[in-house]
Amino acid sequence: MTTEMKTELFCLHCGRECLHVITYVGDQLKRVRCQQCGTQIEMDRKRIIETYTTEVIDRVLSKPHRITEEIRKDLSNFIKSFPIRIITKPLRVAREIMEVIKED
Repeated sequence: MTTEMKTELFCLHCGRECLHVITYVGDQLKRVRCQQCGTQIEMDRKRIIETYTTEVIDRVLSKPHRITEEIRKDLSNFIKSFPIRIITKPLRVAREIMEVIKED
């Protein structure tokens, strides 16, 4: 999932503090762009994909434990939500992967 945040940072190109847009893909920093001068610093696409792949593997491996904890905490809610999650999860994951691999 791509997320954008706005914050005040010191711009090396402008030489002063001004508004910047920070873009994340998942938990990974993708780009920092100065709103004043347009200068941007972008992370290497290959590195973003490698890091994202590692995150996905960790999520897949921890899923059985997370499901078990969810069942223990609230079985009735789990039973109600599980069928729709089985249908929507592949779509959400596919959308997330497309956001990571697409080029701007």
